[in-house]
Amino acid sequence: MKLLKAREMAFADENTIKLTGIPSLVLMENAGRTASQIILEKLSFSSAVVVAGGGNNGGDGLVIARYLLLAGRDVKVFILADTRKKLSEDNLKNLEIFESFGGEAYLIGKDKLRKIIKPIKDADLVIDAVFGTGFTPPVKGYREKALEIINRYARKVVAVDVPSGLSTDTGQIQGTHTKADITITFAAPKPVHVLYPACIYCGDVYVVDISIDRQYLKEFSRYLLEPSMLKLPERSKDSHKYTYGHTLVVGGSKGKTGAVIMACRSATATGSGLVSAVVPEELDQIFESSLIEEMTIPVHSQNGTFGKKAYRQLRDIIKNGKFTSIVAGMGMSVNENTLQVVQQLLKVRMPLVLDADGINNLVLIDNFRDVLRKRKHPTVLTPHIGEMARLTGLSTKEILSDMETAAKEFSQENRVYTVLKGSRTVIATPEGRVYYSIRGNEGMATAGTGDVLAGITGSLVYRLGPEEGAKTAVYIHGLAGDLAAQLIHRESMKATDLINFIPEAYNLLENFQQDYRFYYHIDPLREAIQSYFERP
Repeated sequence: MKLLKAREMAFADENTIKLTGIPSLVLMENAGRTASQIILEKLSFSSAVVVAGGGNNGGDGLVIARYLLLAGRDVKVFILADTRKKLSEDNLKNLEIFESFGGEAYLIGKDKLRKIIKPIKDADLVIDAVFGTGFTPPVKGYREKALEIINRYARKVVAVDVPSGLSTDTGQIQGTHTKADITITFAAPKPVHVLYPACIYCGDVYVVDISIDRQYLKEFSRYLLEPSMLKLPERSKDSHKYTYGHTLVVGGSKGKTGAVIMACRSATATGSGLVSAVVPEELDQIFESSLIEEMTIPVHSQNGTFGKKAYRQLRDIIKNGKFTSIVAGMGMSVNENTLQVVQQLLKVRMPLVLDADGINNLVLIDNFRDVLRKRKHPTVLTPHIGEMARLTGLSTKEILSDMETAAKEFSQENRVYTVLKGSRTVIATPEGRVYYSIRGNEGMATAGTGDVLAGITGSLVYRLGPEEGAKTAVYIHGLAGDLAAQLIHRESMKATDLINFIPEAYNLLENFQQDYRFYYHIDPLREAIQSYFERP
């Protein structure tokens, strides 16, 4: 599904009204009617207070109020405006309609703010319809105090489009905002609904179809990954191990052998027909004793890492082998010899995934950007925030404030696929498409989970291609972590647990059927994950 920023949503909304010809009042009616349906289905309550602003977000709230009133609920509306002249045209129209149905509505200026305290304390539910997607924080004046009253006294809060006070386009917090149990947004989710820390305050997010014309969304290439967007690898009955690729894993050094082992095992678990690991020969016995299905190819080593002859041996291994993709860098270490290994890998004519020290060695090449741009075969980089800082020259703070722009610009400028890892993972393509994944959890914040992702990616970029492979790899990786968290305490999760749950992730995705209605939860797999291990 598309993930829209405020200006993009405004563009689609305006063109739907002006060019497609759907009146704004119809869009508002669609929004409020379906939002009220969600509220009535998901929450048990007899009384509600709607706190509305004077704009169109407040108009949505008034439509919701009308439908709750018609459903037999006790509803009161408070509009944060001094006079009706300050209300938008659609807001005023829906206020008049609400009142014609016998609804109670009150205009609240700064001198009357205390009047909302008791109704909010007494109500089962508060509908926050103060500010919408077009608002730019921070909140000021008496409206800030109104949000504080909601947070202090409301038993449950449903936010309309965005919890008031949050910025639509980022996960950053800028001043006072409401804290919602449920957020109901329109047409498409927004960055605020998926990015930390702001998304924490959105609660459960539901997306409502209000008849926005989809043709006005085509030019926007930011997506939230969902199961229907994934391409899973398939197996033919008439096949053999070479049909499914031979993944070559390159890495390892003294004290860091586990990184390569996890990458190899995850590549096998994801479906590679064969997996081989090029490793320092003095450590080969460790790999031999730990890898069963996977093969090892020892090369010259020195002081527990790759030696001077390693890159030449690697060149011959690749030349004489039948490998289909390479994933490199896990536990490799950084020195003159590993730098030569990475330089050799960049010349290879097959898909290449660079992770960890593969990236740290890459940035030591004087003209590494030119080298990346000149590669004729797909290159996938899987940096965490610190490694991305080294690649781009940006500070970690700058990257964290806008991961999308950092990943997108780097991918476009250097013709690579970037998998930027963080609390939310961002995938960017050379063509400028961006994908966000909400899969994964805090139990995965442990050593080795990046190595597992690299192995999965190395396997799938051959099977599915670089873009589909990266998307599916990230989703499978996070889903395996979410499934693991159902059975293992998140404090005790290990990277190897993710490998063990890759088959379960495949099973769930293959059998999952997405339910499309006029509204849907932002995470369509949520209930399926929660109930997966309860199935007969």
